[in-house]
Amino acid sequence: MKSEEISYEILQIRDFGKAMRRRNVKVRIFNYSPSEDSLKKLAESIWLQHGQDVEELTTVFYLPGMNPKSTGFALGGCMKGNGCYVTLD
Repeated sequence: MKSEEISYEILQIRDFGKAMRRRNVKVRIFNYSPSEDSLKKLAESIWLQHGQDVEELTTVFYLPGMNPKSTGFALGGCMKGNGCYVTLD
């Protein structure tokens, strides 16, 4: 798939939580040095496509070659009424 500037593939979508329904999405991006803004736009795009039926959607981004069972490159997310964010640290 492609979102404006970033080519990516969704590796896994997993729901969890009972009182507050949440969803976690693992995404492999094919760009080695994406900007924070482009990752935020991608997190929002994934939220619009896959997160409208949950309260919060968290996105874990992996660079090419990274093990998706390990720590991600960046975290993104969106919550109903609170907008989207990306953390690169």
